[in-house]
Amino acid sequence: MFYFDNFKGKKILKSTLLSDCDCFFTTREFVLTKGSREDLASAAEENRNLLKSSLGAVEIVTAKQTHSDNIAIVEKNKYFYDNTDSLISDLENSLMILNYADCVPVILYSKKNNAGALIHAGWRGTASEIALKTSLKMQKELNIKAEDITALIGPAIDICCFETDEDVFKKLIKNEADTKFYKKKENKYFIDLKLLNCDQLEKTGIKNIDICRYCTCCMSDIFFSYRKEKGMTARHSAVLKIKGDKKCQ
Repeated sequence: MFYFDNFKGKKILKSTLLSDCDCFFTTREFVLTKGSREDLASAAEENRNLLKSSLGAVEIVTAKQTHSDNIAIVEKNKYFYDNTDSLISDLENSLMILNYADCVPVILYSKKNNAGALIHAGWRGTASEIALKTSLKMQKELNIKAEDITALIGPAIDICCFETDEDVFKKLIKNEADTKFYKKKENKYFIDLKLLNCDQLEKTGIKNIDICRYCTCCMSDIFFSYRKEKGMTARHSAVLKIKGDKKCQ
């Protein structure tokens, strides 16, 4: 279950499934990336410094997101990854963020292995199955069992507002009979990107999944929405800090 909490007095969103882990989704109150909002540049810098100092991190690991299905495993002393939409790490004390404004944010974390991932899944990333690929890569390369991974699917544009034409629909929906993933009204399709990403994770064996049904477009007073704000917006973020102990008790 998702619930609002605060980080140093600023509103954030957490899940009871990972309440003892340093992972959460930010809101407009805790902007970390300015996007098109130059007026928020100073606040974003201050908040990034606050995040680092509060969580005891030397630097933030992040990426230039390009709506790809490129996945990087975080390396020691490397903090920026070009053309990357998913980060995986088991490095102690690494602090990762990725940024969103309607796209689906996914956090994966294994308490047993003290390892996790952040995924940026817009409709293109969802169509290329970036969540599925990240889960499989995390399991294979870090030797983690699916049963030990918890997944959080955070606030994103929901089925109520993600309206598409047939070309996008065909890229996302492989079987038109799977009506649980979409609704059709006249010649428009309304697609559930969160449920599609959940389905991808389940196909890799992950069962412990929490889906946030908050719609960023409907709730643009709390989250940033590229669609609602016509591109002139900042970003909210997914945040994950790998703990200092290699194995969590």
